[in-house]
Amino acid sequence: MAKNKLKVGVIGVGAIAHDRHLPYWKELEAEGRAEVIGVCDIIPERVEMIGEKFEVEKRYRSATVMLRNADYDIIDVCTQNRGHAPLTIQALESGANVLVEKPMAMNVKECREMIQAAKKAKRKLMVAQHQRFETRSEQIKEAIVRGDLGEIYYAHGQVLRRRGIPGWAKFHIKKESRGGPVIDIGVHVIDLAVWLMGCPKPIAASGKVYRMFGDRDDLCNAEWGENYTRKEFDVEDFASAFIRFQNNITMSVQVSWAANIPESVESLNILGDKAGATTIPPAIYGYGRDALTSTRFDWLPEQEGHRMEIRHFAECVGKNKPVRVKPEESLEIQKIIDAIYESSQKNREILIR
Repeated sequence: MAKNKLKVGVIGVGAIAHDRHLPYWKELEAEGRAEVIGVCDIIPERVEMIGEKFEVEKRYRSATVMLRNADYDIIDVCTQNRGHAPLTIQALESGANVLVEKPMAMNVKECREMIQAAKKAKRKLMVAQHQRFETRSEQIKEAIVRGDLGEIYYAHGQVLRRRGIPGWAKFHIKKESRGGPVIDIGVHVIDLAVWLMGCPKPIAASGKVYRMFGDRDDLCNAEWGENYTRKEFDVEDFASAFIRFQNNITMSVQVSWAANIPESVESLNILGDKAGATTIPPAIYGYGRDALTSTRFDWLPEQEGHRMEIRHFAECVGKNKPVRVKPEESLEIQKIIDAIYESSQKNREILIR
């Protein structure tokens, strides 16, 4: 499908599309590599505003009408979670390649249906896991591939907000998003850790999700300052989990939108028998000759992850290259997420197949 200019459509033009996707598609447009020919959203005033701002002439309220009216090389799905699978499948069946925002879908069943649709249509499918494309992640990945860490056996990830519940869209409503911080931000740290460790196969997970005060009227959502209807909040605000993989590899993870902690924190540690690595700040910690050593990166080039994922996907489609975030890998991440929620419900470890 080598073409001079890729025809792009964006479905769902809320915050993530406005802030992180459309600006970079328009950057490719300015370079003559792509053209955004259509945008779609169920909120008419929003799609009109976005169409005006990003100078996209064709504006739709129906994805069916949008896909019927033009042939797209790429459809970028940026809707609420429950729309990911049906819209991705519809776009693939129309002949487009699809970049879909994280999480891949609401559950494993939907992920499998998306992968099957991509195979049947012989089109590319990639989940927008932008943290794989950040410079710090790439530097740590290169070190791991070189063998600098030796045999990797454990990872620990945290994405903890003191008060940072998304107040826009419908992230706090279970039927729209499946869950809270586990599927919203936990998906990032789990995916990055698994990718850095070489994508070991998960075999079991145990976890517990909590809704302690995200639905209380007296909650101060200070960090983000966004409001939402408290009585609608029916997802978790905190979760912890432990995941087992093949080859005796394990991982622990903690995530929150709201927790009574001193300050918000984001970190990922990867442990190997030769050295360990952190992603924030990016560094490698090892030993040698009766000494402990550390390697820090004094400077790394600016590389916004969303920008690089979009440029990567455009190149993969234009030059028929394999995508970095394989849909089968995203399926395994969804299996972990599903198992965490099931484990919390049943109060036991869940085997992953």
